[in-house]
Order: sequence, then structure tokens, then C-alpha cells
Amino acid sequence: MYFENIKGQEFAKKYMINSIKNGKINHAYMFEGIEGVGKETFANELAALLLEGNNLENIPDCIRIKPDGNSIKIAQIRNLQSDIVIKPHKKYKIYIIDKAEKMTVEAQNALLKTLEEPPEYAIIILIANNKESLLPTIKSRCEIIKFTPIPLVEIKGYLIGQGIESNRASLLSAFSRGSMKKALELASSNAFYEMKEDVQKYIEIIINKNMVEILDIPSQMDKYKSDSIAVLDMMINYFRDIMISKENISKDMIINADKILFIQNMSNKITYSQVAKIIDIIEDTKVKIKGNCNFSVSIQVMSLNIYEVIK
Repeated sequence: MYFENIKGQEFAKKYMINSIKNGKINHAYMFEGIEGVGKETFANELAALLLEGNNLENIPDCIRIKPDGNSIKIAQIRNLQSDIVIKPHKKYKIYIIDKAEKMTVEAQNALLKTLEEPPEYAIIILIANNKESLLPTIKSRCEIIKFTPIPLVEIKGYLIGQGIESNRASLLSAFSRGSMKKALELASSNAFYEMKEDVQKYIEIIINKNMVEILDIPSQMDKYKSDSIAVLDMMINYFRDIMISKENISKDMIINADKILFIQNMSNKITYSQVAKIIDIIEDTKVKIKGNCNFSVSIQVMSLNIYEVIK
């Protein structure tokens, strides 16, 4: 069966399987989607199928181009152009351009000439986390296949299959943002669990209405400035767990199941309406930070606004 190692991505699988079966392989594809959803694995499996070999490292007709430093430079694309005129050993010659959005404008313009008139045996696959960074002329000459976030239930199932306990797998999948790569990174990250403990501490300070410590939260959270959205998402998940604990809903829905006693204790101190308002305040803070508002000021305002809700 084709693409068995790919989690999710049913549209991409069906599309490419039909293309292969019908002999309608395009000369240029763009696999676009967030990091860690299977784009590279899919490109590798497609290349292996078309080149009739599994060890791509030993197949000269599979050429991979990666950023040289912070970008893919025009010299790398010129090397591709020099190589592409040499006929393949079999039917196809495949070029996989990783992190294609890192091509310089000069490199993109050079590639455009090849995309306009590629040799009949050539297949160029651009792997991009964000296609908006690429020139419209590049995008218009590629068959764009969107890779969507992997369903959390599939990520959880995979993690459990790797020997990770069910509650922990639920937590990791919830914070993966649909990226298998992210979930696996979190599984081995001590920093993730340190952040989780700190977020619990921030919530406890606010709900216990300790004004002196509330005013100190921005300075405590400053170490997460570069990962501010992740820490705010973690806060939201805690409050959603508190909301679930106040309702007649299966406790299996609680993400932070390892902190059930803390969640139940906090849920006894605030009302359902207060929790809903707090979640709205945190979501609004995320919007402000994404809009480049000052981090410390945004966190200070958020903390005080939450305090106003529960005082």
C-alpha cells in the first residue's frame, strides 16, 4: 500500500495515488503545511516509489537541496540547472527542495526558468512551511498539495504505540498543534514540563488573589517571552480543564489529567462564568502579543484583568 508511514493527510495520499495509477505525474509539486506533518516523509516515499528504490541516499536520480546557512542560494539552483539536463538512469529524476521558502528571490527567479520548461523526466518537489513566502510565479507553476495538521487522536495513538502512557500522550498531542514532530520533541523535553509547572503556579497566584505576587508575574514569565503563545495556550488549557471539572462531562476530556487534584481545587474557587471570562482575557492577550504589543505590559494587564474577574 502507498504512503503507509504517513499519519493523516488522506487528501494528499488519494491525490498522489490516483496520479500514479493514472500516469499523470506533474513536473512540479509544492507540499505546503506546518512543520512536522509528514511533508518530507511523503516526498521521500513518493521519490522511492517513482525511482523504484528504498535507499534514496544511494540513488543518484534523487537530489535533495537544503538551505546553505539561512537560505537557499542562487548558486544551488544553478547547480540544479546544470544537473537537470543530464538524463536519468531510469524514467525519472527527482529534485526535493527542503524549506523552499528560504530560497532567495534570485534563487526563485532562477528556478522559475526551469519550472517553465522542465525536461520530461524531471520532477521538482518544493517542501514549504509557508507558501506565502514564495513568489506568485513560482506557486503558479507548481501543483500545490496542502498538508493539514494531523488529527490529535492519531498523534495520541502513535505516542501510545511508542510506549507513552495514555494521559501523557493526551497532554502531548494537545500541545502538538497537529505536528507529530512537535509532539515527539515535547515528549523528550524537560523544558515543557517545567513550563507546565510554572503555569500552574501563575494560575494559583492569580486565583488565590495574592496581589503582590500577581504584580510579579510578568517578570516571572519573561523567560517564556520567545514562547509566549505556547505558555498562554497552556494557561487556556488549564482553565478549560477547570471548566470541564465543573460540568457533568467525562473526566477523560481533561488534558492535564496528571494535575486533577489541582484542577478540582481551583474549580472550587471560581465560577463557570468567571472561567469563561478568564479564557477570553487570555485569548485577547494572545492577539495583542501576536500584534507585537509589549510582552510585559500585555501580561501585566492580563493578570490584573483576571484578578478583577475573580476578586
